[in-house]
Amino acid sequence: MYRNLLISLFLLSTSSMFSQYTSPYNIVSSDFKMTWLYPEAEVKEVGKYDKLELGVRVNDKINKQIEEFLIDNNKGLNPYNPEDISVEMIFVSPSYNEKKIFGFFYEDIVRTSESWKKVYTEYNWRVRFAPDEIGRWTFILKIFAKGEEISSFGSKFKCIESKNKGIVKRNYKGDETDRYLYLSETKKTFFTIGHNIAHSAYYKLTPKKADQHKQWLTELAENGGNFFRLELGAQNGLPDWNNYEDYTSKMAQMWEFDQLTEHAHELGLYFILFRHHTEVTEGESWDVARWANNPYKLGFDLSDRQSYFTNEEVIKWQKNALRYIFSRWGYNSSFAFYEYQEMDNWYKDLKKETGYNDKEAIHFVTEWYLKQKEFIKTELNYHQLFINTYATTPDYEYNKNSKGFFTNSDVIGFHKYGQDKGINIDYRSEKSDELFNTWNKPLFVEEMGVNAGGSSDYLPIYRCDKSEFHNAIWSTSFMGLAGTGMTWWWDRGIHEFEYYKDYNAIKGFFEGENLEEEKYMPFKWHNTLSVKRASIETFCLINKDATKVIGWVHNSTSFWRNKKTECLNELVDNGLFKDPYELKDGIFLGEKDNGTDFSKDKDAYTDKDGVQNVANKTFELKGLKSSGFFGKKEWYEIVLYSTETNKQVVAEKIKTNVWGKLKLRYPEGNLDDYSYKIKYLGEGKKAP
Repeated sequence: MYRNLLISLFLLSTSSMFSQYTSPYNIVSSDFKMTWLYPEAEVKEVGKYDKLELGVRVNDKINKQIEEFLIDNNKGLNPYNPEDISVEMIFVSPSYNEKKIFGFFYEDIVRTSESWKKVYTEYNWRVRFAPDEIGRWTFILKIFAKGEEISSFGSKFKCIESKNKGIVKRNYKGDETDRYLYLSETKKTFFTIGHNIAHSAYYKLTPKKADQHKQWLTELAENGGNFFRLELGAQNGLPDWNNYEDYTSKMAQMWEFDQLTEHAHELGLYFILFRHHTEVTEGESWDVARWANNPYKLGFDLSDRQSYFTNEEVIKWQKNALRYIFSRWGYNSSFAFYEYQEMDNWYKDLKKETGYNDKEAIHFVTEWYLKQKEFIKTELNYHQLFINTYATTPDYEYNKNSKGFFTNSDVIGFHKYGQDKGINIDYRSEKSDELFNTWNKPLFVEEMGVNAGGSSDYLPIYRCDKSEFHNAIWSTSFMGLAGTGMTWWWDRGIHEFEYYKDYNAIKGFFEGENLEEEKYMPFKWHNTLSVKRASIETFCLINKDATKVIGWVHNSTSFWRNKKTECLNELVDNGLFKDPYELKDGIFLGEKDNGTDFSKDKDAYTDKDGVQNVANKTFELKGLKSSGFFGKKEWYEIVLYSTETNKQVVAEKIKTNVWGKLKLRYPEGNLDDYSYKIKYLGEGKKAP
């Protein structure tokens, strides 16, 4: 149907309207104007998965009615309500696949020294689209006012090859391959490296803070990172927070979000875009983003949270906001995941209101979530994968037959903070195993780092030592996850002290590794029954043929509590710094004693000189090819690398025993850790 309509409209436009062009990129009629804004080119060509942006201006009569609404929400036409006015574009690919993309109302912004101001733009509607097929595309622009079509126009452009690596996709093969993601154009494993860089302002965005956010992304990208997690929150780009039917007050913040997400794309960074639970939680009285200030609660005079999830008029406006969000940013191939995060916090206060148990609350909110997801996927036609997490994952989500959020997630995440010695080998790796064994989906440790809530604030240790961050990103890289674990405290030490530079060695280590093809299984080991007594630990991935191993071995006595530095000693002895460290946003590390007992978290060596020398001690791997008692031996070569430079440190050939174990020697030199690669050499009485 649309194909025939397109052809007829295109022929009509070529005979009667093209004569009105002022240039090849500008179309003028009595009902609208349209211009080609991006990419800047002399011909209508767009790279595959690159941005096409068109500007549209409706006729003066409609614009005056829009202006009436923006002055008085009880008059005129609401540009944020598709029932009042809707700008739509039907794109038809070279293979005749159709995609309807909605335009969004746009105000142009410029910065002042400390704020922003609106500037005139002739084209106050924008259409953003990224073509996914090479060849000739055609499109039809349609404009509706109060449901009646007031204009149509057909045209075309050409999609050409680009350097874009495509969108993030996941496997559905039912085996270990499903642990990993890949990029649609390269078809190569996309092993995510990075952390949370969620926002630049906790309560109020400013141009200076927005620039800082971009700088953090630049630092990540220039030091081996390829992935981060971004909040769509009340203090930044969330369009409907102040007023569910009028997004005008958020135009400056959304303009900054344009700059930020485009910057991520230019840097080659992919991201999770998450919605925060603060929209429905009780929150603190001083917190702007909380249920008492929820615009739907206020606008519809909702007496309870159930109505937020069930009232059809509320849901209609929530979908309007989703339509705006994805129309404005959904085209971006770097926008990989859409998320409702910490789902237990979405329903925890609902449970108090209703008396629901976990299962009942999960099912109640899941019904709402599925409507949101279905709308994005089928009515808005966007490519993003969906992820859900909990602050504390309920037992119900470990049931494969449950019908909760993990059933309906493409990718699963969990959060776990902590700074004790066993946090990686005891908790994070065990949760990774449990969740993958239940769901067979890619996993993220989506938030991790030291505890900093209530009366405990371990953040000052970031001033002193990077080992908590370093050990966490290396160990999680070999837990069978989709990438490195994602530290939360980007603005409380990770960027301040340049710890992100550790990603360079991880990037170098994983470059060229085809994680999907090898069908790796995670393995962990430590050298004593008690984690507190352990002196060596290793995390690794062993392939299905037992011919290849990649991993990380660590002197496990080397963690922050065992470091005997002046900085850490001051915290352990006094609980604060004599001279607190001021971060860039004015927050101080170690300014006052918040009740944190830094003298805790000991292991068996803390009071015995702390970090131990483990050179020439052995660590073990099992599950490899077994050597015979008297016959030929199975030989492997291990190469160990520096986790700072990724340069080779030592190489050794070694045979397995009859149980398929390798006993490997920790090198001399007192380095705290090494990454390693092991390859199978073959069998023989002597090393090949």
